[in-house]
Amino acid sequence: MFKGLGNLGNIASMIGKLQDLPQQMQALNDRMKSERVTASSNCGHVSVTMNGVGEVQSVDVSPEVFGGEGSTAVAPETLAQAIQDATNSAGAGAKQLYAGAVGQLANDLDLNIPGMDGLLSSLTGGNG
Repeated sequence: MFKGLGNLGNIASMIGKLQDLPQQMQALNDRMKSERVTASSNCGHVSVTMNGVGEVQSVDVSPEVFGGEGSTAVAPETLAQAIQDATNSAGAGAKQLYAGAVGQLANDLDLNIPGMDGLLSSLTGGNG
């Protein structure tokens, strides 16, 4: 009935590691809050910095957008698109950073969880 479950010692070891997982995940989340990912819009006028859990830390807009010295102001819809581009790019980077950290944590804890790579890939928009 229990064929294929492997050694019971391995199961007990995995259960012990899983009991530590909430504390490990809290530590990982705390660490990710101090990590930073910055991305710029396609036009280069806007950059967004997020932490590793996807919280926006800063939005920088170049002075040229507002018609600074020798330049013309950018249309509001162009600025909106630039903010969206930079935010989406930074968000994707934050997701990749977090997924990598979770994968490393699972590896460090020697948690051989079937489907983990596919799950992490799907969280970051990959194809698994």
